[in-house]
Amino acid sequence: MEELRNEIENLKNNLSKIENEEYKQCFDGVFSILEIMNQKIEELTINQETIEENIKFMDDDLTNIQDELFEELSIDELNDMEDEYTEIICPHCDKPIFMEQSTLSKNDEIPCPYCNKNIKGI
Repeated sequence: MEELRNEIENLKNNLSKIENEEYKQCFDGVFSILEIMNQKIEELTINQETIEENIKFMDDDLTNIQDELFEELSIDELNDMEDEYTEIICPHCDKPIFMEQSTLSKNDEIPCPYCNKNIKGI
């Protein structure tokens, strides 16, 4: 960005030697526009760098969460987990719910997370 600013300044200095007032006013207007555009480009560049940095942090965070959620399990471990859980259909709202078998055997009342009615009450 500094390079662009220097180029604009050099061009301005070289063209300031023009004697004709009509051309001077025209070039001054062009330089004014170029300086405004340069400022906007600098702002956009800074914003883009900030966004890229934030996205990198978010990506790192998501990778860590994904690693925790989807840790590698063996087939035996998956089968053991499958044996511990059972699927129940709520008799009130007909939505499927997965819960531990021990929860079913130990509790007389289990509220449905969707309709909040007792699943075991029937």
